[in-house]
Amino acid sequence: MQFRKITSVGVGLLGGSLGLAIKKRGLADEVAGYVRRAASIAECKKARALDVCTRDLHEAVTDADLIVLCTPLAQMRPLLKEMRSAIKRGAIITDVGSVKATVVKELESSVAKSGAHFIGSHPMAGAEKTGVSAARAELFINAICVVTPTKHSHHPAVKKVEEFWKAGGA
Repeated sequence: MQFRKITSVGVGLLGGSLGLAIKKRGLADEVAGYVRRAASIAECKKARALDVCTRDLHEAVTDADLIVLCTPLAQMRPLLKEMRSAIKRGAIITDVGSVKATVVKELESSVAKSGAHFIGSHPMAGAEKTGVSAARAELFINAICVVTPTKHSHHPAVKKVEEFWKAGGA
């Protein structure tokens, strides 16, 4: 499994651990991340979780083959709306949210309007600490990851999301 560019929208514990796992396993040529706070950029650099970290959402997602939404559920819809014009046609977007029905319902058709594919997922992984400073490449090892395709899902995108999580250790 190899992507040219994977972007994590939100780089806390899960997004940072994902970046470390992607880099450790060589799953992408470039790992990018979007953060809201300037201080988070320095934290990401210190953790070496990403190749590129930015507060510019369009820059983060431009040319990404896979975009993983690692934000609180309430932020996913507005962030998707903001980044929609920068999403590459054919890109795959997934998430790490624990609530699936609402997320899939809200995001699937919106992503499709961009010519991309949304496949919901939920890796059941975490830790008692939060933030990118607590990130570790092994967080997803042997974690159960639920992938939630719908009748509208693009089958090759579903397979890629499943393979991605397996390659990351889940």
